[in-house]
Amino acid sequence: MRFLVISDLHIPTRNFQVHPKIVEIAKECDGIFALGDFVDLNTVLLLQSLNRNFHGVFGNMDDYDVKDYLPAQKVVKIGKFTIGLTHGSGSHIRIPERIVNWFDNDVNVILYGHSHVPDDRVYRGKRFINPGTAMETYGIMEINGDSLKFEVFKEE
Repeated sequence: MRFLVISDLHIPTRNFQVHPKIVEIAKECDGIFALGDFVDLNTVLLLQSLNRNFHGVFGNMDDYDVKDYLPAQKVVKIGKFTIGLTHGSGSHIRIPERIVNWFDNDVNVILYGHSHVPDDRVYRGKRFINPGTAMETYGIMEINGDSLKFEVFKEE
């Protein structure tokens, strides 16, 4: 299974629209993991319309209607992987250290945003993945059986 992983779109405050490449990939993937800072609800609704397997959480910059519509955290099970979704908060550095205890021990992958910096590392036995900011980058996560691959791409 192939998933688009995005965060920090900041529409319309820093970006005017979802990048056409992200729209294209969202339609082709098996699902979308969106990690907050959409800013407006229309952006969330657009992404949901592109792929019915949409999983999203709100971020610190989201309008109140987005925060009413999406949860702060979410857990999704795909095969042997239990994936926690969150945006992150506070300082843009050392986010994995702060969010590692936000999820139960059975969560083995944590997707997060907030820092605008791509990341893929293991910390305290959990894999932490950040696609960076969708103003510049997006991630593709592939899950095949016991394998989880993640790659960051620059928008063209």
